[in-house]
Amino acid sequence: MTDRCYTLALIGNPNCGKTSLFNQLTGASQRTGNLSGVTVSGRIGECVHQGVRLKIVDLPGIYSLSQNRSEERVARDYLTQEQPDLVINVLDAGNLGRHLALTSQLMEQNVPLLLALNMLDEAERNGTRPDLAAMSEVLGVPVLPSDGRRKLYCDKLLDAVVTRLQQPVAVPPLIIEYEPHIDTLLNRLETHGLPRWQSVRWLESAGDVDFALTDEQQAMLDEGQNSIQAEHALGAAELVSEGRYGWVHGLLHRMGQSHEECNLADDRLDRIVLNRWLGLPVLVALLWLMFETTFTAGALPADWISQGVDWITTQVAQHMPESLLREVIVDGIMAGVGGVLVFLPNVVLLFLFMELLEQSGYMARATFLVDRLLSRVGLHGKALVPLVMGFGCNVPAIMATRSIEEPRARLITILINPFMSCSARLPVLLLLAGVFFPDNAGTVLFAVYGLGVLIALACAAIFARVLPAHYDETFIMELPPWRMPGGRSLLLHLWDRCRDFITKAGTVILIGSILIWLLQTFPRGGEPLLEQFGHALTPLFAPLGFTWHETVALLSGFLAKEVIVASLAVVYQANSENTAQLQQAIGQVLPASAGLAFMVYTLLYMPCLATLAVIRRETGRWAWAVVSLLLGLTLAWVCAWITFHVGQWLL
Repeated sequence: MTDRCYTLALIGNPNCGKTSLFNQLTGASQRTGNLSGVTVSGRIGECVHQGVRLKIVDLPGIYSLSQNRSEERVARDYLTQEQPDLVINVLDAGNLGRHLALTSQLMEQNVPLLLALNMLDEAERNGTRPDLAAMSEVLGVPVLPSDGRRKLYCDKLLDAVVTRLQQPVAVPPLIIEYEPHIDTLLNRLETHGLPRWQSVRWLESAGDVDFALTDEQQAMLDEGQNSIQAEHALGAAELVSEGRYGWVHGLLHRMGQSHEECNLADDRLDRIVLNRWLGLPVLVALLWLMFETTFTAGALPADWISQGVDWITTQVAQHMPESLLREVIVDGIMAGVGGVLVFLPNVVLLFLFMELLEQSGYMARATFLVDRLLSRVGLHGKALVPLVMGFGCNVPAIMATRSIEEPRARLITILINPFMSCSARLPVLLLLAGVFFPDNAGTVLFAVYGLGVLIALACAAIFARVLPAHYDETFIMELPPWRMPGGRSLLLHLWDRCRDFITKAGTVILIGSILIWLLQTFPRGGEPLLEQFGHALTPLFAPLGFTWHETVALLSGFLAKEVIVASLAVVYQANSENTAQLQQAIGQVLPASAGLAFMVYTLLYMPCLATLAVIRRETGRWAWAVVSLLLGLTLAWVCAWITFHVGQWLL
């Protein structure tokens, strides 16, 4: 093995399969999907191939190096400042007409390049499979097939990478023939020390560049741009773009391909799911099916886990001598942690559905359907990605708002994200839905999640009226082709979810369960501290129909929302030995209206500690974290009060 570690950079358009390839090359399991903006900042992984150490950087998906959004800046700065040993440009083989524009910019900049064509099977089905050998000959750079789902392709790609690194080939920069006035200006600037690619970059971005110019070069560019504007209907940026796409069209023509690609099957399906009248009903039906299946299909494996927890609890109780340690394990740890682990199958099923919708391409189409609604409430189209991610965990979802450039839109998206019910709330909602609405649990879950979305949109509309906008940010959304989700990718994501859930059960929930048990047990012979604290706060929550049991459980949820289930299991331990008995115990204390109010309160009240910390970090001020905290507490109390009192009439 060589001591040197070579650096590779993966770059490409959104939805080109770049992150899937990164995962296959590095053995990582980064989040992938069919939504633009999945990768917000660069990711780094490593691998060893043929004894050569490789550091692989997954750059954000971008359409151009000339735009000045955060994704473009990250990619551009890495290429110019870090200067990787090799850049792998990942392209969608079925959409070369769009993807080759970025390739041309990389070749103009003369970065060491290798092209990896993804999704060749889809291109072949559509009759547009490119000739890789001909493409390599025309461009003068290696062109290889790639597939983030197949190790064989990745091994061959790494073979070519190692060969290219160990036997570098000097390739002259790409020279595109632009409009004559543009070419004349570029040639003049080259004689005055400005590389051609930098001149092109300046013209494409209307002077918004991150490299220094001499006064003479700046004057020549200003004069040339004004001259071009005076003689043409199009500006310099449009003429450069016209020349670039003319080069792309010419390249495809030499390869015997059309610039336009289409998929009739995709079009037929899109006519249904994007239909003005059918699109939203289809979306609602799919989401209802997701929640219904999450509850019903997860019931059987949840019962198995519950039986396993009961058996372990029985064995510990029978074989350990009477002691404080046995009480901690049986009544604290097993009741609390076991009560949460029971819902692991339901959480996995929910994420399975979300991954299927995302990787198939449907979630991008759902984004298109609701984009107009988002714009009406002051949200940017890019907000959909972090909002959807919020159904998994609010922490990475809030971090994903970095892709939103406009400050007001980003702040609003951060503040409403906690209302998107994260997976940590799911065990609480499942527990109570099973208690009070066993025959319609899926529908109730769907309604509760929908309420969170409606509250988020209403808050966004209010914030949009109160907070001043800095500028309008354009948003271009690309609809990816329909795809069959990859089995390996699905399994990796599901394993990640299981691991995170189990890890949290073994750390935060474990500690919370022990703490709740200690407070519920001591002092011996008197009223426990936890019960005293709960009774002290009961007047605040009594109008919602809650007892002291629910009050202390909600307080424990500040650590993590799963701890609510653990707390309920501990405080109801006298009447419950398993999940079914816990549900029965809760049902004997709370009416259905209070149970539904508790679900609504859990949905909306304060974010967990980790979410508050990331809100402070992303906004730069504790004040916004406090706003999020107070907003959640206020809305939760008001909505739960309404739910309880309306529910008393209806339930």
